[in-house]
Amino acid sequence: MTETAVRALLIRATEDRPPDIDLMTAVPAAPAGRERRRSRVLVPLGVAAAVVLAVSVTVLALPVGQPSAQAQVVAAVENTSRQSYRVHGSSGTRAFEGAFDPVQRVGVITAVGEDAETRFIGDLMYVRQGGTTWEVSPRMEVADAPLAAAVIKLVIPDPAQTLQRLRSATSFRKDGAASGDGWTGTRFIFSLTDKGDPKAAGSSRTIAGAVDVDDQDRIRRVQLDFVDSGTRNVITFGDFGVPVTVTAPPASEVEPPAGKQSDKAAHSSEKPRK
Repeated sequence: MTETAVRALLIRATEDRPPDIDLMTAVPAAPAGRERRRSRVLVPLGVAAAVVLAVSVTVLALPVGQPSAQAQVVAAVENTSRQSYRVHGSSGTRAFEGAFDPVQRVGVITAVGEDAETRFIGDLMYVRQGGTTWEVSPRMEVADAPLAAAVIKLVIPDPAQTLQRLRSATSFRKDGAASGDGWTGTRFIFSLTDKGDPKAAGSSRTIAGAVDVDDQDRIRRVQLDFVDSGTRNVITFGDFGVPVTVTAPPASEVEPPAGKQSDKAAHSSEKPRK
């Protein structure tokens, strides 16, 4: 420990001394006629070490500020978003499986038992609902939507974006321990409520949710209960670090969404101007 650190600890240790004890009584007065010099109190090395040790223990015993529940969830979201993972989800009686690599901005999600698949590549998403034809469109963006409405729209189609939007929730609080297959951690609960017209963004605007964070600060489970509709969605995360490869469908099987097709047809039917 440096001299400066020892000096600071000694000062702190003597700040609350009893008023009837004078630490300077052993210092003789300066002779008359001579310039007064700053006096130094020489403390025996053993006493100094004992004081330093006592103060050090006191400092270490002081309560250390813990991050808020929201800060812990946000940190877990950021940590999870720096690695690839696989997801399993459910919405009512429907089940979903997928894999995402947020760093490479690719992902895929399929409906179990259904001929439906969505692929994410950069800013684009390719959606196939049966058959071999894919519709391509910009990746769903709900940045301007109220938080609950955004989560409702993203929870199954795009779990990676769902995590990012949950960072904005401010009502997280700890709710005890959580555990799963091969992991233990902490559960955080929260609620989201959008004000305004409930019909503007979906059947539900109030969400009661839970987020499980493991001991390695990774999101393991997200549960969302849509209070207005009674629907529960659950997403579990695992297989962290497993490579995720997603390729775009063949160009011959890709077409724009139905609305864009009609616009294209309308423009192609116009007669060229002379």
